[in-house]
Amino acid sequence: MSYTHLHLHTEYSLLDGANKIKALAKKIKALGMKSVSMTDHGNMFGAIDFYTTMRKEGIKPIIGIETYLHNASDLGSKESKQRFHLCLYAKNEEGYKNLMYLSSMAFIEGFYYYPRINKKILREHSAGLICSSACLQGEVSWQLNTNNPRNVRLGAKGYEVAKEVALEYQDIFGDDFYIEIMRHGIADQSFIDEALIKISLETGIKLIATNDTHYTNQDDASAQEVAMCVAMAKTLDDKDRLKHSVKEFYVKSPEEMARLFADIPEALTNTQEIADKCTLQIDLKDEKNNPPTPPRFKFTQEYARKEGLDISDDASYFAHKAREGLKERLEIIPQEKHQAYKDRLEHEIEVINNMKFPGYMLIVWDFIRHAKENGIPVGPGRGSAAGSLVAFCLKITNIDPLKYDLLFERFLNPERVSLPDIDTDFCQRRRGEIIEYMIEKYGKYNVAQVITFGKMLAKGVIRDVARVLNMPYKEADDMAKLIPDKLGITLQGYEKNGEWVDGAWELEPKISELTQNNPLAKKVWEFSLMLEGLNRNAGKHAAALVVDSEKELWHKTPLYTSDKTGGAIVTQYSMKYLEPVDLIKFDFLGLKTLTVVDDALKLIAKRYQKNLDFLTIDTNDPEVYKTMQSGNTVGIFQVESGMFQGLNKRLRPSSFEDIVAIIALGRPGPMESGMVDDFVNRKHGLEPITYMFAELEPILKPTYGTIVYQEQVMQIVQTIGGFSLGEADLIRRAMGKKDAQIMADNKAKFALGAEQKGFDKRKAEELWELIIKFAGYGFNKSHSAAYAMVTFQTAYLKTYYEHEFMAAMLTSESVKTESVAKYIDEVKLLGIEVVSPHVNTSDLDFGVGDFSDEAGKPIKKIIFGLGAIKGAGEGPLKNIIEVRESGGKFKSLEDFISRVDFSKLTKRILEPLIKTGSLDGLGYTRATMLQNIDAICEAGRAKDKIKEMMAGSLFGDNQDDMQSIALDLNDIPECDVKTLLDYEYECLGIYVSGHPLDDFQQEIKAIKGVAKSVEIDKLEIGSNAIFVGKILDIKKKIGKKTGKPYGTADILDFYGKIDLMLFDKHLQELENFDTSKPLVFKCKIEERDDVAQLRLLEIMSLEDAKGQKVKLKYKEVAEITEVSEEIIPLDLKPQDFSDATCPLAVVLNKNASSSIFEKIKSQAQIFGGERELRVVIEDDEQDYMFVSNLKVNSQIKQSFSELLWVDVSRDIS
Repeated sequence: MSYTHLHLHTEYSLLDGANKIKALAKKIKALGMKSVSMTDHGNMFGAIDFYTTMRKEGIKPIIGIETYLHNASDLGSKESKQRFHLCLYAKNEEGYKNLMYLSSMAFIEGFYYYPRINKKILREHSAGLICSSACLQGEVSWQLNTNNPRNVRLGAKGYEVAKEVALEYQDIFGDDFYIEIMRHGIADQSFIDEALIKISLETGIKLIATNDTHYTNQDDASAQEVAMCVAMAKTLDDKDRLKHSVKEFYVKSPEEMARLFADIPEALTNTQEIADKCTLQIDLKDEKNNPPTPPRFKFTQEYARKEGLDISDDASYFAHKAREGLKERLEIIPQEKHQAYKDRLEHEIEVINNMKFPGYMLIVWDFIRHAKENGIPVGPGRGSAAGSLVAFCLKITNIDPLKYDLLFERFLNPERVSLPDIDTDFCQRRRGEIIEYMIEKYGKYNVAQVITFGKMLAKGVIRDVARVLNMPYKEADDMAKLIPDKLGITLQGYEKNGEWVDGAWELEPKISELTQNNPLAKKVWEFSLMLEGLNRNAGKHAAALVVDSEKELWHKTPLYTSDKTGGAIVTQYSMKYLEPVDLIKFDFLGLKTLTVVDDALKLIAKRYQKNLDFLTIDTNDPEVYKTMQSGNTVGIFQVESGMFQGLNKRLRPSSFEDIVAIIALGRPGPMESGMVDDFVNRKHGLEPITYMFAELEPILKPTYGTIVYQEQVMQIVQTIGGFSLGEADLIRRAMGKKDAQIMADNKAKFALGAEQKGFDKRKAEELWELIIKFAGYGFNKSHSAAYAMVTFQTAYLKTYYEHEFMAAMLTSESVKTESVAKYIDEVKLLGIEVVSPHVNTSDLDFGVGDFSDEAGKPIKKIIFGLGAIKGAGEGPLKNIIEVRESGGKFKSLEDFISRVDFSKLTKRILEPLIKTGSLDGLGYTRATMLQNIDAICEAGRAKDKIKEMMAGSLFGDNQDDMQSIALDLNDIPECDVKTLLDYEYECLGIYVSGHPLDDFQQEIKAIKGVAKSVEIDKLEIGSNAIFVGKILDIKKKIGKKTGKPYGTADILDFYGKIDLMLFDKHLQELENFDTSKPLVFKCKIEERDDVAQLRLLEIMSLEDAKGQKVKLKYKEVAEITEVSEEIIPLDLKPQDFSDATCPLAVVLNKNASSSIFEKIKSQAQIFGGERELRVVIEDDEQDYMFVSNLKVNSQIKQSFSELLWVDVSRDIS
């Protein structure tokens, strides 16, 4: 018999439905059913996933939803939490659009605990929909179920009212309304069973037999219960949790359903009637056969009219704007190159218009134009769009593609229908303004951000399930740690593209051992396998945005909003399914560096009345490259990590092309492949630069004969093999995807094309193999060049305006105390002093001020921003700054009180201002002001009241001449230094004017192996380390099981804080120490929830710890390559490679792991030679060189490419 499941929850009924769509499709097919519906709770998240998956299996998909409905006339009414369930199914395209609309409005307008609709909106949008009465929570069943006391309490009236409700739905939907009847063995269902049949007989409304399906197989019932516990943060043995009383919510076969409903067989056949009524065909797009509709720019005529142009189509207006833009760009380009630019532009215009994308380009042009006109910083480019001259002329990008040999075909390939994809970086602080502009411009429902789904992945699902099953925390943590740290790891292996991919089970034998010996672990593993991959929650994509200028988005995708999206409207369909439903995304990224640059430029303009224009700055400025060569790149975009610092010191960039290459090379693939070594050695003359064919020199010369970029692969294929750039791009894509068939097919074509062009066929085949080898590591040069521009800009600022640049960096990190401490540390290394905030010198953000040193010489210092003070509101601080800027600096506390608005400046805000020293120098000590703070506030309020009374009086509004406030404060001597520092730390989160450990620096230096608090996650798990710090606070508790005290201590060192667990014995030991002084803590590095933590081994005083030594061990070699310039006094000559027999030195950090020495020693046996091996150990104050008895050749460097190797003058002993 035919039967269709019409009440089914997929994995998109988040942590309620456990039907994984792929497995569901196979089950439906195996059971012989030809159609199936999805009715997820309140959403359509999975509609396209469900639709496409079912069709692939030859099953008819019925798109439905189990919506929530309330009976108030106002859709957004919050008078009652009561809601009923109702199932809706799309019969056709009209019904599908109505379903999307209803689901959208339920979230946007009707949400109250749940996304809700009401009967008014349902009636207005019922066309094309089939409706069923749903489960026990459906309104018909709920009214019938007077067996349930809660229903009666909330107003259930029984049969007659239920019948009226059924007739009401019949009035809305006619013959397309059905009454659901369910038989899961639940008492309440049995109670209403006969009544449902009776309503059907009396009204003529047909019955449908349904099974409330939440999981695929009956054996999955317990796993679904676990998922529900995860959602509700409950454990499985919690008696109060929501749970199913039966295990019948699985995909039942037609035969099982027939047995359950043998007395009403028509209820089964009616499900097929609904399936037959549903004829929805969704017009899904794909690039090859049915490309998405290019967007139209709806403002073309309006904009053209304002410019006095008689243009009405996108193509003409787009071409006009591009040509106008080129005229402006050509002003700074030599005349002899103009024709090449004009030819390239016309080619690009033709391709873009032929591919029907002028509207897309104009939409991007418009929002970037708006950003720039409103002072919102925009990045110079991102991704392949930087290869387009059109984008450069429209000022979408700010990097000249001809100057840097960037390819348009990498952006748009005329030989392959592919959508343009322009990602735009905006100032992080103001990105939201651009999104608001788009919403204002196109409409509230025409613009949406994109949904994302958090999934239950390998380690996370183990932890979730273990918690639900009450597995002890330590056991759960240890079990989760068995899952290898590998991108995309799954619990079990799977087949992908005909190849087997190992999962954790195959890669870690201890998992099998654990599950065999531990029954609870076995249970955790089994449930985790069932739940892995399920959607856990919905959120908002970090960048993606979709726009439809023609129709509101719900015509193509339902919409969603929640607290998780920050109130923003997002699509219900995830990124993967937007293009198929005919939507093109735009990426709006918030880039913090643009905010930093903008803040720095504003500081520079304010201090020097100079407006820097990066377009006119020489990108070959040698001083900028000296900064980068030094490795002093903290704060410089893309290159501030330890790995990049080392790479900069090795490569020593000397041109913009070198920066472009550094960004491309600083990735795991190139670092491991030997490409970096080839590049560095050839740049510095250690290896010859050779070209297989002379024609390759123009292509590979900028990268010293090394294939670094995808564009180079395309140019080689074009130049040697005779391919067009469009064809070359297709080959690049195939190489990137390791498509063996396409690569094999094109190898012969490449060799033949080379031969026809007069090249040696055998050498061409060798070149093809070389291309394949490097193509997998090749990077998008357009993206690298665009980001290199930001790298250069930040390097320029750090070189010439380091005070302003670092002040801007500090502002960007001001919400993160640890990051502020990191950059203040960097600032100090640069010899720049940071001073505390002050009402007479500070702005809201960090700034730069002019001071004098002890000799009276003018110097610049970075000033803390008032906005960095904890607990001080932005409004009152802005008022202080505005008053100071309009009336001059505050001369005294009385002057401050008389001018500042005390209706905003409350005691809560004034106190941290005093404690941070922001009112120092105004006539009173901090101690005096704190003691008299109530009197100060009262004087301020009294002054405000007088001003208010005088406003509009015969004195007029100008009260600048109002008599100064007279204060009568009891003067109190200033607090001691310790108290002042504590105040500073309390209100700023860090110490600025001093540090409690300053007086103990010599004693701390006498201890070897002292680690920094910021290094904990870099230290090797299982190793020991010493931390020195002052105990700030101890929070004590009593153990529930042991009854003994324990606690956590906050310990402060020079770099930040560490949290340390203290057990009873430690608390007793601490009673013997003076905790007002720094103490020494010997600890073991352990791991918990993948986070490094400390286990306390020993507590010592500074005196007792003198002479203690611990060898710090770091996790990776890369961590010891953060070298400094202090090796120069040793007369190491890294640029002198002429003497191939001079000593060779490897530079290591003082904290280098002993294993590194062993590795170098073993490799020295392999790479024997004539060069004496030396080791330079960098220390904070002095570097040490050790001469070994080993002789090596230069090739040893390739085995340790991440380390710094330098040649040594022979006169060094």
